[in-house]
Amino acid sequence: MKLNNDDIIKAITETEQRSKSNSHRIENLEQNARLLGKLVTAIEVLATQQKNVADQVERIECKVTKIELSPIKKMSAIVGYVLAALCSAGAGWFFGNLQG
Repeated sequence: MKLNNDDIIKAITETEQRSKSNSHRIENLEQNARLLGKLVTAIEVLATQQKNVADQVERIECKVTKIELSPIKKMSAIVGYVLAALCSAGAGWFFGNLQG
C-alpha cells in the first residue's frame, strides 16, 4: 500500500486536529485537577475545624454538667444541715421536757 501526497497531507491534518483537541482536553483536565486539589484542601481544613469544635463542645458539656450538679450538691448540704438542726432541736426539746 503506497500513500500519495494527498493521503499523507490528510493523515497529518487529522493528526494535528486530534493533537489540538487532546491538548485542549489535557488543559481542561489540569485545571480540574487544580480545582479538585483546592477542594480537598478546603475539606481537610473544615474537618480539622469541625474536630476542634467537637472537642470544645465536649469540654463545654462537662462544664455545664458540673454547673447543673452544683446546685443539687448545695441543696443536699442545706437539707442535711436543716435536718441536723431539726433533730438537735427535737432532741433538746425532748430531753428538756424529761427533766421538768
